[in-house]
Amino acid sequence: MKTQRIKTLSALTIVLLMITASNLHAQRGRFYTKERNFNNKGICEIIPDLTEEQEAKIKELRVDHLKEMKPFRNQVNELRARKQTLMTSDNANLKEINSVIDKMTDIQSKMMKATAKHHQEVRNLLTDEQKLFLDSRRMRGSTYGKGMRNAGRRMCGEGFGMYNYYTEETSN
Repeated sequence: MKTQRIKTLSALTIVLLMITASNLHAQRGRFYTKERNFNNKGICEIIPDLTEEQEAKIKELRVDHLKEMKPFRNQVNELRARKQTLMTSDNANLKEINSVIDKMTDIQSKMMKATAKHHQEVRNLLTDEQKLFLDSRRMRGSTYGKGMRNAGRRMCGEGFGMYNYYTEETSN
């Protein structure tokens, strides 16, 4: 009788713990509130006191930059698939794998340089106060999501992450 009671109590405790754990897991993160949900706001909504002219120029720069980045993203995706094929083949050729990796890093280097150039172009449109705000947010990782670790989306109204703000792709 006592063993059955202990088993029943143990089963109920486990079920209760599972329910509690699933509820805790379902809670939203600390940055989810409307005031602090940076991942759902574009840079144009976060930087204070942007003029319509600044906003229009930022959006124009963004479109131009995304057009520039598209071929780079396509090349990296093709190389990533090629690398996966080479890595999983029965007779893997390490020299060929390394060659693909070198090509990928060359393209990623070009992407990072284009991203830095674009960021400076956007930054040059801002006042000193807006630059300070952008730089302080960027340093904390809030404005651009969580940098390359998180998959944010785009700029100006659609949410963004640092890498994704410029590339419109999710990072792995």
